[in-house]
Amino acid sequence: MRSLRPFILALLCAVPLTACVQYQAKRGVEVKWQTAITEQLAVGKSTRADVMELLGPPSQVISLDNETALYYLFERTAGEGYILILYNRFSIDARYDRAVFFFDENDILRDYSTHIHKDEDD
Repeated sequence: MRSLRPFILALLCAVPLTACVQYQAKRGVEVKWQTAITEQLAVGKSTRADVMELLGPPSQVISLDNETALYYLFERTAGEGYILILYNRFSIDARYDRAVFFFDENDILRDYSTHIHKDEDD
């Protein structure tokens, strides 16, 4: 029995060092670029002010040659993992909802594209 005592003591000390973890983060601008909103925009007519009034300030303003782009991004990250003494495992899933709007030198909307990532339970 005496030879098992160090093993049991080591096991009792090691068990508290193991853990399960969950991770979740949300970053970016609020998703407002659903179809019902973007249908209010007209290529060739809507202005940069119209887009910003509907969607708010963008994540990024991009300056191109003769045009500018407003870039909206929202990121959702979720993950889980196990921290064990000899084995660690993490699984992280990042999803991005995004929209980009292109304007000419007169701030008239020239083109746009949006994507809202559907959750797997939707």
